[in-house]
Amino acid sequence: MRMVFDPLADIERALAEQAGWTWFDDYLLYTCGVADLLARGEVALIPHTATRVRIEPGEVGLAEGAVNWYTWRATGDGNWTRSRGPVAGPAPIVAAAHLGNAVVNRTRRTQAAAAAQPRWVAERPGSVMISDRRLHLTNPDRSFSLYWSALESIDLTAPDRVGCRFPDRDGKLQQIQAQSPWAVLLFVTAALRHFPHHPLLKNGTWLPAGFEDKCHLAGKKCPKVRTLG
Repeated sequence: MRMVFDPLADIERALAEQAGWTWFDDYLLYTCGVADLLARGEVALIPHTATRVRIEPGEVGLAEGAVNWYTWRATGDGNWTRSRGPVAGPAPIVAAAHLGNAVVNRTRRTQAAAAAQPRWVAERPGSVMISDRRLHLTNPDRSFSLYWSALESIDLTAPDRVGCRFPDRDGKLQQIQAQSPWAVLLFVTAALRHFPHHPLLKNGTWLPAGFEDKCHLAGKKCPKVRTLG
């Protein structure tokens, strides 16, 4: 049976070190092997990765590892509690209390308004499982899957970060960013499955420039997967 590229196999490590090979290049080489088989419809030849996530019948687990993810959301709804000072007592004390309350209320109002504005919020670190059908995110607070078919868009925003948008059950658009060494694999798998005309697939910039040459110097052949769209 034909096996997918193993990122730790057949690399001349001494030559690789001279070529500036890093651990991230191992992830990229594995991704290229997976992309090659996905593009040719040979998913069944990809060995299943070990995972704690329950796999569906016919689903192929591609990778699992650490992840930091971020959601685009507000951390508050704009509500705040007004502080009230004493209504009786010596006039100087009451005046000072009202002045202090005014400062407190202004601060609370400003903080509440800021919390009501959406922004990227870091969730607790966890793990990600990537398959030919979905990504599954897990941390101490949450565990959920995002199927490639449910995504409205996806983009590789950095070598180790991917962003995507998707509608929730109410049809409201949600945004999420996942930061992981497997970001390129996550992107290219989703793109090959449901975004075949993505510009990064067509122009080949999802793969760092010169990566094929680096593989050659490391004693490893890289599949011709730079332009897949």
